[in-house]
Amino acid sequence: MVMTLTDRQRLILNAVITQYVDTGAPVPSKGLAAAAGLDISSSTVRSECATLEEQGYLTHPHTSAGRIPTDFGYRKFVDQLMSGGSIRASSRVAVRVADSVSRDNLGGEVEAALREITAAMSEATNLIALALAPMVSGARLCHVELLTLQMNQLMYVFIVSTGGVMKGVLELSAPVDSGLIDWARTYLNETLNNQTLTARLIRRVLHNPELSNREASFLNTLAPAFTKLMDEQYQEEMFVGGASRLLVESQMQDVASLRDLLLLLEEKYLLLRVLRSALSSGTVVVRIGSEHDATELRPFSVVAAGYGLPQRRLGTVSLVGPTRMDYETAIHTVWETAQILSKLVEDRY
Repeated sequence: MVMTLTDRQRLILNAVITQYVDTGAPVPSKGLAAAAGLDISSSTVRSECATLEEQGYLTHPHTSAGRIPTDFGYRKFVDQLMSGGSIRASSRVAVRVADSVSRDNLGGEVEAALREITAAMSEATNLIALALAPMVSGARLCHVELLTLQMNQLMYVFIVSTGGVMKGVLELSAPVDSGLIDWARTYLNETLNNQTLTARLIRRVLHNPELSNREASFLNTLAPAFTKLMDEQYQEEMFVGGASRLLVESQMQDVASLRDLLLLLEEKYLLLRVLRSALSSGTVVVRIGSEHDATELRPFSVVAAGYGLPQRRLGTVSLVGPTRMDYETAIHTVWETAQILSKLVEDRY
C-alpha cells in the first residue's frame, strides 16, 4: 500500500528525479542528502530510498546500482509541480516561443504561427513539439439551397468547394412562408458568397443585427444544419517540430523504441487521441509512460494543453519525449504557449 510521503522523502525523491533527468545515470545515495538540502546521515538516506522503492516511487537497474524514478515517481513529482497554480510561473522558453510568433509579422496566420511555434518549442526543450490546428475547415461554401418538402419539413443542401454535397431535413415547429424561404436562400448565398468556412463567418451571417426578428428567428432554425456542416468539413492537421532530434539528442538514448515513435508520427492516430484529450481540460495534461493505453507510447511522456476561445478549445499544443524529461520546463512551456496561441486565434475565430 502506498503511504503519504513525508517532507524528507519528498525532498529525496525530487533530488533523485532532478539528478537523473540531468545525467541519465542511476543516482547513488551518496550526496543525496546535500542535494535535497537535508542534514542527515548516509544511512538515513539509504533507508529512505529503500522505503521509496518499496512504495513504488524508485527502482534500480541492478543490485549495486543507484536509484532511478519509476513512472509513479514521476507522477508524484509532476503533481507537485502542478499544484497551487505553479504552472503559471514565467518561463524563459516561452519568451522564445512568443518571439517566434511575432517574427516576420505572422499576425493572424495561425497555421504559419504553429509551424514557427513547434520549431521554437523543440529547439528550446530538445523534445518533439506537436500542435493541432484550430478545428475549422479550409473549404468554401459555394451554394446553399432550401426546399420545402412538406408544410413542416425543410430540406437544406450545401455545396462546398471540395466537391462535397451535404443535405438534410429540418423538422419545423410551424409552417414557414415560402417567401421567407426564398429570402433566406438569397441572403445566405449573397452573404456567404464563396467564402472560407469559419465559425466566425457563420455566427456573423446567422446573427446579423440588421435582420428583423422574423428573419433572425428563421435563420436560427438553420443553425443545427450549419453546425453539422462545420463538423463534417473539419480537417485535422498536426504540425510537428523537432522529429530529427530523436536521432541526435543524448537524452533520447535511453528509449529503446525510437522507431515506434517515428512510426506514430507517420500514423498519427494514437498521438491525435492523446492530444484531443487535452481539449476538454482547462489546464495542462501530462501522460507518463505506463499511463498511456497504447503500448507504443509507454516509453514516452506527453505534455499537452488546449488553446482557443474561453468558451471553446480549438486545438492543442504539446511536447513529446522520454519519461526522463525536464517536466518543469515542458509544463511551463506548453502552458504559456497555449496562452499565446489563445490570444492569437481570438481575433481570427
